[in-house]
Amino acid sequence: MKILLLFPPSWLPSQPFLSLPALTGFLRAQGVEVTQRDINIEFLESVLRRESAQEFLSLIRKELDKGPGRHHVDKYNLLRKATEYLPLVVERIEEARGVFRSEDFYNLEKYIESLNVMDRYLELVGALYYPTTVSTYTNNTRYSVYSSPDLMSALEDEGENLFLESFRRHLLSSILDARPDIVGISITSTSQLLPALTLARLIKGANPDIHLTIGGSIFTKLIDNLLLGADVFFSFVDSFVVFEGEHALLELINQLSGGRDLSKVPNLIYRKNGRVTINEPFYIEDVSKLPTPDYNGLPFGLYHSPKPVLPVQTSRGCYWGKCTFCNLHYDHRYYRPRSIDLIVKDIQTLKERHNTDYFFFADECIPINTLKRLVKVLPGLDIKWIGGVRFEEGLSRELIRDLRHAGCLKLVFGMESYSQRVLNLMKKGIKRETVKRTLEDCLEEGVAAHLYTIIGFPTETAAEAVEGMNFILENQRLVSSPGFSFLPCLYEMEKHSPITLNPRAYGLKRIMSPSRDDLSLGYAYEVKEGLSPQEAEELHEAIMQRVNETVSPFPYNYSMSDGLLYIGRQQQRIENASPPPSPEILF
Repeated sequence: MKILLLFPPSWLPSQPFLSLPALTGFLRAQGVEVTQRDINIEFLESVLRRESAQEFLSLIRKELDKGPGRHHVDKYNLLRKATEYLPLVVERIEEARGVFRSEDFYNLEKYIESLNVMDRYLELVGALYYPTTVSTYTNNTRYSVYSSPDLMSALEDEGENLFLESFRRHLLSSILDARPDIVGISITSTSQLLPALTLARLIKGANPDIHLTIGGSIFTKLIDNLLLGADVFFSFVDSFVVFEGEHALLELINQLSGGRDLSKVPNLIYRKNGRVTINEPFYIEDVSKLPTPDYNGLPFGLYHSPKPVLPVQTSRGCYWGKCTFCNLHYDHRYYRPRSIDLIVKDIQTLKERHNTDYFFFADECIPINTLKRLVKVLPGLDIKWIGGVRFEEGLSRELIRDLRHAGCLKLVFGMESYSQRVLNLMKKGIKRETVKRTLEDCLEEGVAAHLYTIIGFPTETAAEAVEGMNFILENQRLVSSPGFSFLPCLYEMEKHSPITLNPRAYGLKRIMSPSRDDLSLGYAYEVKEGLSPQEAEELHEAIMQRVNETVSPFPYNYSMSDGLLYIGRQQQRIENASPPPSPEILF
């Protein structure tokens, strides 16, 4: 039995995502024939070509020939604009793609210019699908991705769903020619929902015999929605795999090739006798029994990067798991560390197989004890890496120095707030004094920092939010340090976050499910004190404006992996620099 795993648009085109290689490594170790395809980068490659541009230009001219009366005035003006500027941008699109795959990648001026060329090009060809827009890493339509009726309408909208014709023309035949028995699609972001469901519907319509299953964190968070009415997707999706997928997919393969009893497949949601059914209890993987992620078969030559930065994990789940705003712990249920020996084996294998020394530890956050073990084994591997950590008191300057010696170039911190009152309410378990000391230690030891903050957590005041922004942006040494990045996020009340269990404790009048959004991943809410949602949104916009005026978003905020390569190149230049000449003895 053959299985085809797909990762859909829209996602950053810099590097592969971990979900497919993790599943592929496990299934291949079990003797399963697996093909994995990164449709995200394949889609961009098919669109960002001179030949495609000429096709788009021809279609745009045909639309204009129909006259202004056939189009919304804004669409007509965009089409006219596209005929004027698209031929100019086309001349640069091949060069722009090439910049990201060459040494010119490290020229920041060319990097930004090439990114702008690609997004400008996508904006112009997108005029055909107005008001839909697409960029190198996301897409937006007038349809809500949180509404199953809206999504079902979008799947049939030839005029606005830009993925329909592109998938038919460039991808569908090659998928069908592979003759898979099972197609699995991984969805980890809402920006992937429309493209993924479009692709699923096209595949199922072309070959109903293929078992089409969807997995990933989005539908894991939507289990109750699928069970309680948002089940229209079962018209072209056979099953959903929720939580972890390794053993679930293996058993799905076994059942479809044998007894066909789907009740034996863990973590599966499917229709049985006309009713949506879920198989519980959920299977939890033993991460120290999983093989090294297998990236073989992914198109490394197509990614917008001169060198792979490969995601690996030291664990699944969050060892802290107490933050009241967060639902990331929900996906993996429990914290489970991977053995240090296996982590070393993963890195050694991937380094040799893909000729790279750059790695991204894709954990929720790495515990201090794990960091202390890593600094003993990573120096011998000669790698450069980035990873997420907490502002723990145990993250001493000595440990940061050891991490730098072990190849750590950047640490990612969830600072969230600089108000101790708000931090306590969030149950972050950190102190602002530790935040300040840790950042100073990172500066002293030459380890870059990325900071996440949250604007508008319930009861937070404007003064508290601005205090956190000032603490960061007025620290010139921090802001100007190599590799520094900072992303303030607008607070959203997410499903399965602890705050929803006791809203009154957080100064909330009430929380409400959006009435028309049956796929909502969060709640609307009203506050008794602090910033209202609207006030928080306005303040967030003002803070983002100041951040963008102070800290360049490229490449560090745009792409963590791109930023890691930039820091690595800077370090390489420093190490390769000739020592200064000895001073002349004048007397």
